[in-house]
Amino acid sequence: MVRLLENNEKTKIRDLYEHCFEEDTKEFVDYYFDKRIRENEVVVNEKDGEIVSAIHLIPKDAVVGNLKTNVTYIYAVATWEKYRKKGYIKEIFQDVISSMFLNMDVFTYLIPSSPENAEIYRKFGFEFVMDKREMIEKEHRRKPSHSVIRRKAEKSDLVKLSIFAQQAMDSNHRIALSKDLDYFKQMLELVEVENGEIELFIQKKVIVGYRIFIDGEILEEVLDSSLQTLSWQSDVRKPYAMARLINIRKTLRLLSFKDFKERTIRITDPILNENNGCFKMNFHHGSVKLDKIENKEDVDFDVSIGELTAHIFGYKEIPNFPTVCKKDSFFINDYV
Repeated sequence: MVRLLENNEKTKIRDLYEHCFEEDTKEFVDYYFDKRIRENEVVVNEKDGEIVSAIHLIPKDAVVGNLKTNVTYIYAVATWEKYRKKGYIKEIFQDVISSMFLNMDVFTYLIPSSPENAEIYRKFGFEFVMDKREMIEKEHRRKPSHSVIRRKAEKSDLVKLSIFAQQAMDSNHRIALSKDLDYFKQMLELVEVENGEIELFIQKKVIVGYRIFIDGEILEEVLDSSLQTLSWQSDVRKPYAMARLINIRKTLRLLSFKDFKERTIRITDPILNENNGCFKMNFHHGSVKLDKIENKEDVDFDVSIGELTAHIFGYKEIPNFPTVCKKDSFFINDYV
């Protein structure tokens, strides 16, 4: 049985969490269960009264196009080892994604812990939409000139930091988490728990960049265009974040997609029947329309919901399909 845990039940799944995420430190697990889990939803699947699988749903504020909207980060997908490959997680994903559609969610996302898990999530309609760039070797890391101060961020810096970060997101990305004050307050808490720091770059008393380090790795680096030579990220990339469209029409409208040519598209969605089938897509009265039509053999495009997600977010193009976002438009680095 799939159900939502009440707040007073959430501690029940700590054993399952620790069983599946042994690499997490005790300090981090304590922080998550003591301070963060109350804000999140936890959906479980039970067999004979025992919790066998769980996923955590973390609410996030994202800016899509020019508008803020609510999205959900799917975190800590877990199943006891003896119950794996029996369909319990699939039942949770079906329930959760169906609820997201009813809530008019735009998309959802997750960060797979391994290539094997990524293949599982593809079965539910997820596809990669963002790469993580690897850090360059220490001997190649450039230091700023004397005109740029580099120092550790403090609580008093967070308002100015959030203003810089949001402006950078608006200028360089179409889909990103809202870099508001709460975002950086939580990040500051997190780096203190995870042996990290937020490093600032300041020029003429103005913040011009930042790096968030966790356990010696860069979680997030945002630098002003004048400081790009100081980046510690290489050109070597590896797939990082996966996403899945929930409400296709709403996504295209938020991204101000305009395409005046009428097209027919067949979409295969393994969970949402509302997204599954043939559609006529056109632009009418200032916004895109996507109308479901009867199945037909001859369509302009035949794609999966994952392929459509990757294309719309600019990660992997569908040949000849109109561009919605340029490459690297999706920028979400997440932890909890």
